[in-house]
Parts: sequence; C-alpha cells; structure tokens
Amino acid sequence: MIVVDASVVVEAVGGSSGRNLEALRRIAQDATLAPHVLDVEVVSALRGLLRRNEIPEPVARGALRHLAHLPIRRIPHEPLLQRCWELRDNLTVYDACYVALAEATGATLLTSDRRAAGAPGVQCEIELLH
Repeated sequence: MIVVDASVVVEAVGGSSGRNLEALRRIAQDATLAPHVLDVEVVSALRGLLRRNEIPEPVARGALRHLAHLPIRRIPHEPLLQRCWELRDNLTVYDACYVALAEATGATLLTSDRRAAGAPGVQCEIELLH
C-alpha cells in the first residue's frame, strides 16, 4: 500500500517524462491512498504550470480529467490534523497530511519532493519517485 502526494500525481497526469510513466505504473499497481486535499493541491499545481507556460492549456485540461479517473482512494484529512500540527516545524501542513496518512495506515509515502522526504520526525517509510 502506498500514499501518493501531489508531486507524484502531477507527474502522473501532467508530466511527459519517464517519471510520469513510473508514477502511473505505481498508482495502478499498488493500493493507493491520499488525503482529500490531494485534488486541491494538484489543481493548484497545474494552474501554476499553466501560468508559467510550462504546460499548454489542453494538457492542463486533460490532466484535470485524468485526475478524476486515477485509482486513488481519497481519505478524509480531519483525523490527521493533530499529527499535521505535530509535524509543523519540519513540514508544511500539506506535506504533513500525506505523512500522517502514511503513518496511520502503515503505508509507504511515494513523493518526488526531496525536501519532504528528508524531514526529521517522520515515522513512515518514504520512497522518492525516480
């Protein structure tokens, strides 16, 4: 079982490198979880990529459609908020939400965010997407 963060899902739906294929493969092959906040973060990231002209609008629209069909089980984030608060000195609240879910479920967190992967105080396995 894995928890995927927004960095991995943005790669999966909006990327064009080998990393997007690896992200899609992992999401499809593993039981995949994410907190509900995932969708908002992914849409925000796609907006940023579009505004910086890093992806064209048709790619962003397609990525948004693709997001809705990924086999990711969304989990309410409210029960994770206490642990997110405990991690506040080392992670953003958003990153802490993924960590807290991985810790609570015994899952591995899959991310492409090196900074989050190296944060102290994390009590789950973290795997970097290559």
